[in-house]
Amino acid sequence: MRGKSFLKMPCFATTINGLECFAAEECKEIIGVNAEPDVGKIIFDADIDQLIRLNLSSRMLHKIFIMLAREKVETLEDVYRAASQIDYTQFINRNQTFAVQGERHSKDKPFTSLDMAAAVGRAIIQSFREKTGTRLRVNLDEPDVQFYCLVRDSEFFLGLNTTGKSLHRRFYRVFHHRAALHPTIAVGMMKIAGWRREQFLLDPM
Repeated sequence: MRGKSFLKMPCFATTINGLECFAAEECKEIIGVNAEPDVGKIIFDADIDQLIRLNLSSRMLHKIFIMLAREKVETLEDVYRAASQIDYTQFINRNQTFAVQGERHSKDKPFTSLDMAAAVGRAIIQSFREKTGTRLRVNLDEPDVQFYCLVRDSEFFLGLNTTGKSLHRRFYRVFHHRAALHPTIAVGMMKIAGWRREQFLLDPM
């Protein structure tokens, strides 16, 4: 990705279902980009510098991805074909490891989230090997590069994770209690209530 810091790329970012409009507003506030609210995510164009700012400042988003593919799929073969068309040498080198996380939100598809992630993983390995002659290594625990694939109904998204662990985790907290209010929902509630920074805020927790 070197030399492409000002190149606009299609991106998407995940958030809590029902708060997509507020996430889109926050995206506009932070990087000045209009985002399209979608189910559980927002879709927008951004350059590398804007992605960095969004990762550092967002409180509504969970993970932010560079969109590598967006297609209609019905079968695992469709998923594999869509993932095979990408030149992965732009995003990973032969000495790095990778992992794929998959989410399938479609009851009528004849495959699971794990099946989909495995198909994308095979496509990445095969595509990279055809370009370089090298077989990439998989590391599910601590990968150097993370890919994410999503199917909702018949729409397939494949993204490059620019965030790492989810932004909703507040790492300054030593312990996360199970009964605690989800941080993204808390921010969404403040936005719905119209709270402003100059006002007092009483935290009942």
